[in-house]
Amino acid sequence: MKLYRDNGSVRLEVIDHGIGIPPGEQHKIFEKFYRVGDPLVHNTKGSGLGLSLVRHIVQAHGGEISVESAPGKGSKFTIALPANSGVSVISTS
Repeated sequence: MKLYRDNGSVRLEVIDHGIGIPPGEQHKIFEKFYRVGDPLVHNTKGSGLGLSLVRHIVQAHGGEISVESAPGKGSKFTIALPANSGVSVISTS
């Protein structure tokens, strides 16, 4: 996880080393109840609401969420929120 200031915003990056998300499905993962059709996640519990809720909260605060991913290479989710001058920078590994 990485939190930093960039060009007037605060960015939070979360990286996983999972199965990755095919390019054709990346725009769908923020929709309510959507679950990637990969057989590897078939038995994984979840309702498909998590990323939809995150997107809703981020947008309500004037921000954006994005994903970079490739099958077999994991994913990087980035949340960007507008920053004010009193924000500090924190980084963890």
